[in-house]
Amino acid sequence: MSSTSNRIHVPDRKVAEGVYRFGTRRINWYILEGDEEVTIIDAGLPAHWPQLVAWLDENGYELDDVAALVLTHADVDHVGFAKTLASQNVSVYCHPDDLPLLRSHPQSPPRWYLRNLWRPRFFAYVLEMFRDGVRSVEPLADVDLLSEGDVLSVPGEPRVIFAPGHTPGSCVLFVEDREILFCGDVLATRDIFTQKEGDPQLLGAADEDPEEAEASLARLEGLGSVTLLPGHGNPWYGDIDTALALAR
Repeated sequence: MSSTSNRIHVPDRKVAEGVYRFGTRRINWYILEGDEEVTIIDAGLPAHWPQLVAWLDENGYELDDVAALVLTHADVDHVGFAKTLASQNVSVYCHPDDLPLLRSHPQSPPRWYLRNLWRPRFFAYVLEMFRDGVRSVEPLADVDLLSEGDVLSVPGEPRVIFAPGHTPGSCVLFVEDREILFCGDVLATRDIFTQKEGDPQLLGAADEDPEEAEASLARLEGLGSVTLLPGHGNPWYGDIDTALALAR
């Protein structure tokens, strides 16, 4: 069992069978349990690393039991402690279309980001990101590549659904036997500008290509009842086609 000199208690974070939510109320990342090892879905920000170490410790795992980190996309608030895991010989997966982004951290903020700093609740989100180490996120050069339709040989065996638009390489990860859909920033349930929780929605101004982001929703049609786990916002439970209609 792993241990830390300053033990951090992690509250119950279970959101579905074998799935746990971490980060903050503004930024999510997840642990997906397999039979004996775990997969990390996204990597939040650098300051979230102690949450992972504490949860592993409290649940009888060691860092060696982390089999993989799968990135839904390579935005900075999803890559936070990826380099730390990679340095522990954990395999990191990313879609090839997001490799330029993954290799460029830290980077200057995009124009949509600067245009929205006047919004008080978005500004609070920005302050949180700086507090939690957004400027210290390290680039990654060599990763394992995701492809549309892949069923990954990692704990939980998620299937990759390529859904570009938010970023060129954005993906959704579907754990079919548990009806779990890790949707990254393809969908959210929290408006990152107003910080209001709500129904599944597109990120709008924060999408690199809003038209492509909306068109990619068609790739998720027909998946049935799901637990929708976004990068921003609370879980949503229901039929995916209902979620897509709300987002559109």
